[in-house]
Amino acid sequence: MRTLLKRLGSVCLLAAGIALCSDLLSYMRPGISLPATAAGWTLASAQDCVKPAAGELTKWRGIAGARRVCRGEYHGWPAMTLTIYDMRAWGGSAFDAFQKWQTQPGKMSFYKGRYFGVVESPGADMNTLNRFAVAVESVLR
Repeated sequence: MRTLLKRLGSVCLLAAGIALCSDLLSYMRPGISLPATAAGWTLASAQDCVKPAAGELTKWRGIAGARRVCRGEYHGWPAMTLTIYDMRAWGGSAFDAFQKWQTQPGKMSFYKGRYFGVVESPGADMNTLNRFAVAVESVLR
């Protein structure tokens, strides 16, 4: 019985180590890079990438697991605002944020891999938002 508990403890410790290391390795990946152009829209100025403030993460529970957030304004008609969150691999993933997103007029969400994105343009129809979101999604790695 004692040997079984030791083995079980070792397996649990190994599993915890693997889970921790898998998340740490994702920090070593290159950061988010917003596309310079997407479906005819061009990035208006340099992207703003920061570690999200604690207050921002509590506004909406879907982004509580975000490690970095990048925002960019795009010129075109209509003007677009793109916000991309670099999410953790587990415990608040991009897919989790996508599932928690609630549709809002002038906004559309998407996810690809570890990234969760929100496209905003007041007054834009869903087809226009979708065209921009698909173009951005195709560039993300």
